[in-house]
Amino acid sequence: MKRGNFLGVALGLGLVTFAGLASAQEAAPATAAAAAATDGHASGLMLQGRMQTQGGLLSLGGSGFVFGYQGPSYAVGLGLGLTRVGFSADGETSGSGMLFQIQPTAMIDVWRSSDGRARANVIGGIGYGRASLNAKSSFQECVLDGLGNETCTTDTEDVTASAGFIPVMIGFGGDYFLSRNFALGAEVGLQAAFTTGIETSEGAVTSKIDAAGNMQLAYGALRATFVLGD
Repeated sequence: MKRGNFLGVALGLGLVTFAGLASAQEAAPATAAAAAATDGHASGLMLQGRMQTQGGLLSLGGSGFVFGYQGPSYAVGLGLGLTRVGFSADGETSGSGMLFQIQPTAMIDVWRSSDGRARANVIGGIGYGRASLNAKSSFQECVLDGLGNETCTTDTEDVTASAGFIPVMIGFGGDYFLSRNFALGAEVGLQAAFTTGIETSEGAVTSKIDAAGNMQLAYGALRATFVLGD
């Protein structure tokens, strides 16, 4: 082969190779961008705020926040709920009540739109909760002596009661990601709670009550989700 022909072939091969590399480099970002657009939202650390739309014992102690991880088509987290109320009457009786709940929760997508922003999912969870009530009342006891003098003393009485329970929930909901890191959604479902033990205390006397109870209700909730990730 003549030298001129050889140089021409080498130059042609070089141009073809360079064009192929340039096309691959351009296609890679385009493919990544298309995948990101299809995914519709980020994956990473998740914080979800929840607000139930009706009142009730379970809704008071229901998960107010869920901390966890948002994946491509699922989310897992730990739901936390804490409610405390106080009361007083006539300056002689006062007390407080507290409802605490911790609940591992999972959400699995069952449908999503073509752009990945709108998603429907099923949600379920089971955990442990505890409710407690503490009341204090004061009263006077008066005694008359033989001379008609009245002597009064003030006594106080403390009464506490607590109960453990197992909360269970299952529901169906959906989210729309306004951006890759933030979504608004809603859900409906069923909640239930089953007591694990009841204990009362009056003064220095503590007793356990051999009793069982349960509660079920339908619920609705609004939720806002923030995802810290790419």
